[in-house]
Amino acid sequence: MSDFRTNDRNEIRALVIHQLNRVNCTKGYLIRNLPDLTELATHKNLQLAIAETLEDTKKQQERVDEIYGLLNSKASDDGCEVIKAVIEEAYHFGNRNNGLTKIINDMDIILYMRLIENICLTAFNMLKHINKFLGDEQVTQLLLECCDENADNDKLFRLITEEYLTEKVQS
Repeated sequence: MSDFRTNDRNEIRALVIHQLNRVNCTKGYLIRNLPDLTELATHKNLQLAIAETLEDTKKQQERVDEIYGLLNSKASDDGCEVIKAVIEEAYHFGNRNNGLTKIINDMDIILYMRLIENICLTAFNMLKHINKFLGDEQVTQLLLECCDENADNDKLFRLITEEYLTEKVQS
C-alpha cells in the first residue's frame, strides 16, 4: 500500500512540474516580448501597466525558479504554444500600419493583456490546487503570491479601460 501512495505522490509531483513548465515558458516568453507590446500602446497609462506587468512577471519567474528548486527539478520550455498565440495575436492587432484607430489598437492590447493575466491566474490556481496534494506550504505561498499579482494586474487593466473610455467620451 505504501508503494501505491509513493507512486501517486510521484505522479502528482510530475503533474506539478508539467504544469510549472507551461507557466515557466509563458513567463519567459512574456519577459522577452512585453517590451515590444509596450511600444505598440498609445495610451500612457496602458504603457505603464504593461511595464508594471513585466516587472511582476519577472518576480513571478523568480518564484517559479524557486519552486523548481524546492521540487529538485529543472525548468523546461514545454507547453508555451497558447500564450505565444495570444501574444502574436496582440502584436498583429497592435500593428499601427493596419489602419486601426488608436482606441481600437489600445483596447485590443488591453483585451489581450487581460486574457494573458487570466490564463496565468488560472494556471497558478491549478498549480495551487494540485500542490495541495503534495502539501508543500512554501510552494503554496509562492503560488499564492503569483495569483495575487495576476489578479491585481487584471484589475489594473480593467481600471485603465474605464479611464481610457471615460477620457474618450469626455473629450
